[in-house]
Parts: sequence; structure tokens; C-alpha cells
Amino acid sequence: MHLCYLAIRKNVKSNPYPKDIKKILLIRRNRLGDSINVLPIVEALKKNYPSVKISVLANKYNAEIFNYSEYIDHVYCINEKWGLGRITLFFNPVIKKLRFEDFDLIIGLGGFASMLSQIAYCIKGKYSVGPKSFEGNFNDLLFDFAVEKIKGKNTLHVDEMANIVKSARLKLPKKLPFPKLNAPSDNKQDWLAICPDVNRKESRYAIENYKAIIEYLLLNKVVRKIVLFLENSKSPYMDLVNAGAVYQKTENLTEFISEIAQCKIALTAAGGSSHIASSLNLSVIVLSGIKNQDFWRPYGAKIKVFENEKDINLISPIEISKAIKQFRKG
Repeated sequence: MHLCYLAIRKNVKSNPYPKDIKKILLIRRNRLGDSINVLPIVEALKKNYPSVKISVLANKYNAEIFNYSEYIDHVYCINEKWGLGRITLFFNPVIKKLRFEDFDLIIGLGGFASMLSQIAYCIKGKYSVGPKSFEGNFNDLLFDFAVEKIKGKNTLHVDEMANIVKSARLKLPKKLPFPKLNAPSDNKQDWLAICPDVNRKESRYAIENYKAIIEYLLLNKVVRKIVLFLENSKSPYMDLVNAGAVYQKTENLTEFISEIAQCKIALTAAGGSSHIASSLNLSVIVLSGIKNQDFWRPYGAKIKVFENEKDINLISPIEISKAIKQFRKG
């Protein structure tokens, strides 16, 4: 199969690159943190090409993030499970609508995913660019140009997506601006936000360790209030209210962004909440039980990462508390 792929790739001709770029569609289908990392790319593109219309295609989970950007002209939301999913993708109502937009460039952002290349192909823009699979497969042929992953150690995940955009022959600055969610965050309180819920069990910090941090901070009056954000009230971390944290219920992503924007510092498990907090200009401390946080950490000015891939609970609560205290002084 791989030999067939190589033979076909050798003889497949790409569409010609458009002479004039007026409309760009960026596709970022999932993950809140990855979506946050698209924002500085969009901002830089809009400043370099102010007359170009930039649209984003997302899904129900992450589309809300792009509504906070003043640099995006239109946000489209796709239900990939519509009809028979991949089988009826070409007839998906959102795909059909986007075909009529006649985009000059379609850029798939993120790591390789067969669905990403298939969506780009079905929209039928004049020219498409996206990530290449690791070993090369037929889905790579659906892009006019498939971009190889940057070799060697990358600084951040945002660099990987910026490389795809640059491969679409678009100019970006060497240093991208930090992500910014266009949400009210000027009247910040002397509060610490704690976001402990995380799907990866390796990054679940023990309740007793969180309690030790809360008790230290309140006893030493490091912060005035500790606000607890949870996926829902059934989270085992609800027990942290017994240590002095105040539970803040949020029904959706919009409410979460609005509430956490009032805090000055955030202590979060590795994941989307850390990226959101950073993009709202909070000082952020990230707890991770997985490696390669140099790549996945939030892209921001005030970030401190505690990482232990052997056991996250080997990270000392006192060290975390001191880091919060340092952020408070700064």
C-alpha cells in the first residue's frame, strides 16, 4: 500500500497556487488549548494582510473560542457526525455552504488527522495546505501541499501550526503575539483560580495536596479568595471547599471564561483551562504528570510549569505554594 501511495504521489499534480489571496479558511476542529494557540496566528495574519477575509471552521466543542477574536471575520461550526459521518461528508450542509465561499486558501491546523484532510478536500478551495502524516498515506494527497512536522525539538505547539501557515506562503513574524481572548478582564480581583479536573489520570494531583496548598495560602494571606472551578458538582475535587475554596458553578465555556477572567492567578491541571487562563492575562501555574510540556505548555508571558512524569504527586505542595506567592508579589 505504501509503494502504491508513493507511486501515485509522484504523478499527482497539485492545483496552482492562487495569484491573489482574498479569502482564507483555517480549520481547527477540536481541543481548547490548541484553538487558543491559533489566535496569535490569526492576529499576525490579519495585521500582515488587513484586506484578507479570515474564516475559521471549528466544531461545537471549540468554536466558542474563536468568537472571542476580533481578527476573525466568520466562524463556522461543523457537526462531523451529520448523516453517515465520513461517508456523507461531501454533502454535509456546512461543507456545501463553504464550497460556495470559493476560498483562495484552505489551511488545516494541528497534527495529522485523516478527517482534517478529507474536510479540506470536500470544501474544494483553490489551494489547500495541511499537516502530513508521519509515514505518508493517501490522505496526504488530498492537500495540494502536505507539510512535514518540524524536525528536532520545538519550542511550543503554536510553532508547529505557524509552520503550516508559513508553508502556505504566508508571512508571519518570528515572534508571534501572545494569545488574547477579547473578554473583559481589567477588573481583576486578588483571587486564585483552581482548575483541578483533567481527563489524563497522570495529571490528576491529589486532593490532599491541593488542600495543603489552599490552607497554606489562606493561612498566610497570600490571596484573598480561592475560587474552585470544576467540570460539575460531582467532581471528587468538590471536597476542596472543606479546605476553604469557594466553588464557582459554570454552565458552559462562556460562563467559565467570564468568571475566571476576574482572577489574577490560576493553578490548573495541564489542559485547556491553563491556555484559557493565560490568554486572559492571568499568571498561570500548570501541574502535569506527562512529559514534553516544553511543547504543550501555554504560550504566554507569566507561566510556571511543574512536571513529573513518574508521579505528579511527587511535586511538593510547598513548592507550588511558593510559586503562587512569587506570582502574587510580581
